[in-house]
Amino acid sequence: MPNDRYLPLENAFPATSKNGGKPGLSVGIDLGGTKINAMVVDNHGKILARVNEPTAHGPDAPVLDQLSRVVTSLANQAGASSEDVRTVAIGIPAAISPQTGLASLSPNLYLPEDIPLAELLGERLPLTCILVENDVNLAAYGEASAMEAPDGEPVVFLSFGTGVGMGLVIGKNLIRGAFGRGGEIAYLPLGPSPHEKAPGSQNGIFEDIVGTPGIRATYCREGETVADLFQRAEAGEADAVAAIDGVAREASAGVGAIQSLLDPMAIVIGGGIGSQPRFQKALARHVDSLLPFPCALQPSRFGAEAGVIGAALFALRHT
Repeated sequence: MPNDRYLPLENAFPATSKNGGKPGLSVGIDLGGTKINAMVVDNHGKILARVNEPTAHGPDAPVLDQLSRVVTSLANQAGASSEDVRTVAIGIPAAISPQTGLASLSPNLYLPEDIPLAELLGERLPLTCILVENDVNLAAYGEASAMEAPDGEPVVFLSFGTGVGMGLVIGKNLIRGAFGRGGEIAYLPLGPSPHEKAPGSQNGIFEDIVGTPGIRATYCREGETVADLFQRAEAGEADAVAAIDGVAREASAGVGAIQSLLDPMAIVIGGGIGSQPRFQKALARHVDSLLPFPCALQPSRFGAEAGVIGAALFALRHT
């Protein structure tokens, strides 16, 4: 991130201010299937401490106690206690129902689907306001906060990685959809024969094509990762270059659909695959060939930090 001591508040939202407000701490957490990335900030957006550790998995959701420990550890590193943490915002790879707060469509975390995550954490941190959002939504919130987007102009964040997700900010507000599934582009019915493929798809047809598992199954050699594929391409191997170009061509259909539907000020591309310059260039080229008007693609400003920065900004705004 451009400044590793402060959150990007210069163009942030009106409810966030470097002056005034009751003193207290805000915690942002990016909860992934493999790791937890978290930070604590003060009322001025100053980053006081950070934690990065593997996500706990197992029966009875040990990640719940882990999250509570992370918040306490961050507060202690900042010279305070968990009682001084006013708000915790957590981004998770799931759809969060606005009506019930329940998480769904989260195959990698195995979170309880019958009790809201905010309620379960509230039992462990009773004096803290707990906010749970989709992780890509919060990444979009972080990216949009660093832009001077006029009111009403959409900003989109697209993440291409293990999965595929989208966050949308309009008028400096998150757009979640009526049931919390706004931006679940993994389920876009793209590609040949979507009606035949949909019943057998667990993670969504579009994600099956351009997500990590689909890329490994289609283009990677046995035992090879997607990172290996990009390394082969950088070394000049023609087959690897063609494979990445093919993935970008498939992904461009989803990007073109988003540009046509929303006409956003910016479509920010991030994620483990989306952050690769070779993929970004190929994606832009293929989108340009689909549309008769420009597509506002740009790379992520914060990269892998977008989720935790967005979570911390979201917590600070509500604090």
